[in-house]
Amino acid sequence: MSDESSIASWQDRFSEWVEFAKPLFGEGKGQSAFAKYPWFTTEGDPFVQLGKPVSEIRFGLVTTGGYSIAGDQEPMRGYPTFGDEVPEFRLIPLDVERSKLKIDHPGYDHKYAKEDINANLPLDRLSELVSDGTIGSLATDTLVLMGLQPNAAVLIRETIPKIIAAFQADDVEAVLLVPS
Repeated sequence: MSDESSIASWQDRFSEWVEFAKPLFGEGKGQSAFAKYPWFTTEGDPFVQLGKPVSEIRFGLVTTGGYSIAGDQEPMRGYPTFGDEVPEFRLIPLDVERSKLKIDHPGYDHKYAKEDINANLPLDRLSELVSDGTIGSLATDTLVLMGLQPNAAVLIRETIPKIIAAFQADDVEAVLLVPS
């Protein structure tokens, strides 16, 4: 089955789920809505073996923590996208002043991220790994998405190609995903 036919097949199940889920979200019952979510799956192995040691690899970082830079960026939309709305992402520079980072995501407990931002945005820990030679280098910018993006079709068709292009432009060879 091709990628497009897999997406089209999934999209029928997703449309049915949206009709079921939207009223539940309106009632504050997101957990009940997601209990019946039609997860998108693909065939094959999504991983590629690295061709050189990690100490020579340039890494990118993606988090679904929903961060923005207060005063410099618009807050991220804090709600799920059900229709054709394209999930947005933000670029957070590696050297950003940590105190300016704001969590816009309403879908998880921010307690641990507020205690230590490295819980879901491990910029400092990864910088330490670069400094001690464990990993080669880090992308100039971290890519931040908002979790709660149930429309996988739009994410796959629209947002992910933009993320890939941003990482390719920065010579990223491997990406770490930190879900929130």
